[in-house]
Amino acid sequence: MNNKNPFDSMFPLSLEQIDLLKKFEKNCSNIQFAWLSGYFWHLSNQDYSNFKKNKNILSSEQKKIDSPTITIISASQTGNARSLAERLNKYLNDNNKQSYLISASDYNFKKIKDEKFLILIISTQGEGEPPEEALSLYKFIMSKRAPKLNDLKYSVFSLGDSSYDLFCQAGKDFDKRFNELGGKKLLNRLDVDIEYEDDYIKWSKELLVLINKIDISCSTSNFSKKDFFSDNINIYTKYNPATATILTNQKITGRNSIKDVRHIELNISDLNLKYTPGDALGVWYQNSEDLVKKILKLLSINTSDIIKIKNKNINISDALKNHFELTNNTKNLVKKYADITKNKFLKEIILNDEELSNYVKNTPLVNMISDYPKKISSQAFIDILRPLTPRLYSISSSQSETNDEVHITVGVVKKIISNCLHLGGASGYLSELLNINDPVKIFIEKNNNFRLPKNTKTPIIMIGSGTGIAPYRSFMQQRDNDGATGKNWIFFGNPNFTEDFLYQIEWQNYLKNGLLTKMTLAWSRDQEKKIYIQDKIRENGQEIWDWIEENAHIYICGNASKMAKDVEEALLCIISKNGNMSIENSNEFLNNLRLNKRYQRDVY
Repeated sequence: MNNKNPFDSMFPLSLEQIDLLKKFEKNCSNIQFAWLSGYFWHLSNQDYSNFKKNKNILSSEQKKIDSPTITIISASQTGNARSLAERLNKYLNDNNKQSYLISASDYNFKKIKDEKFLILIISTQGEGEPPEEALSLYKFIMSKRAPKLNDLKYSVFSLGDSSYDLFCQAGKDFDKRFNELGGKKLLNRLDVDIEYEDDYIKWSKELLVLINKIDISCSTSNFSKKDFFSDNINIYTKYNPATATILTNQKITGRNSIKDVRHIELNISDLNLKYTPGDALGVWYQNSEDLVKKILKLLSINTSDIIKIKNKNINISDALKNHFELTNNTKNLVKKYADITKNKFLKEIILNDEELSNYVKNTPLVNMISDYPKKISSQAFIDILRPLTPRLYSISSSQSETNDEVHITVGVVKKIISNCLHLGGASGYLSELLNINDPVKIFIEKNNNFRLPKNTKTPIIMIGSGTGIAPYRSFMQQRDNDGATGKNWIFFGNPNFTEDFLYQIEWQNYLKNGLLTKMTLAWSRDQEKKIYIQDKIRENGQEIWDWIEENAHIYICGNASKMAKDVEEALLCIISKNGNMSIENSNEFLNNLRLNKRYQRDVY
């Protein structure tokens, strides 16, 4: 039966469009009619021109359409996995593959049973845990609800840090589970350390070859290393950082505090840098010259020696200052140094994993060298070191308020070992080695999984301890500039009220002017019995539940293995008690909040 309106054959416009056109023409002059006539004529000719231009590439695009879709899931903690996933997506598209890139946090995991090709690029954080954005996918795939994946061909590229015991554990867990569910490995899982570039390029090429074997309708590779670095050079990235200058370096903890926390402001007025509350600032730091000289002297290495890094000759002092990690000791480093020095003590200690862990925790690299010095060649020493990597700090300002500045809140890592002060690499550099107007290399690391709600009427609950308060300062500045009417509640914890109330005056002003609805504080050392944030969460359980029912978004920022875990347990108890749910159902409830972007964590 033909239901087509005969009117449609007479006019190319629908009745609704004609009605809108008649309403529009009542308000137009003759000159405006003439202009519109020319405007629409131009559009119609432009469409035809584009059609002719695109006709030549239709056959190439058709190949992509006919090819099976390759889903690339990015599960990133610091941005490395995300960057590699973007590069892989471009590479596959350049080679006529139909690929689809998505963040693990946005992936509809219930449709995983329909996937044919799945590539997971994932990092590991904390104690072998998946990154925050992959938690929901991880919980689903590990549960009894996970479907059979008999039609799936997959591959896992796993990023990690070999200095941790559970190296690349998140990638290993996913790989094992995909296999248990019936998935077939397209390419064996690859576990890579912090230097992964060459491994990644080789893996990408092998992956494309295997896909081509299965999908014979597609062309062969036109791979070149250049493909991976085709980004606009004017866009600042991890490997193309911007140079900002220090405006302020202010200690914001009291003189008697056990912590040294700095508020640091950087000038970005000459840079085209844009950031959003929730983003992180990447900082490339330098090792201190004193530390470099001390290590070289202990190893009897001449400061003018020339060594080779990736076929480039460089002075050993410059190399240690700018390219290698010198402040963190690791198990692998102890093992390699033991092999070089043949030291009996080190040879024995590496045989006992528990003793080795304690030794690494309490013995910085320079102390190990000082205790067991050995004359070795400069190249031999360089070859056992880990490359220097940038540190990420939660941004503590909103660009809507600070314009040409970016602020960070830095907790200075300090350890007294053998009556000697040892500073963290990046925190020591920022707090002690830089003066006002000094340059520092930076980049913005986007974090789309820690964002304010788009609706400014939505209430938010912010939970953080120590420097975990940083992103909430940016949140409040943004809410203030947006004229947000949603309620704001912050939970903050630190050791002492008088010494450690970070940004105290600002928070009190927000309370006074009504932007901050409520502030709940936990000072762990101001009384005999220690009080932590999770205790305050439980105390306010009913009200927190009321806010949840009002569609509140909940944020957690801080230590992943301690504070964040304890707070999540407290939230689960609140949900279970006030929502009359079992612990299992409260877990599912909280996971649904996470899926709906109402429960977001920035943990480290």
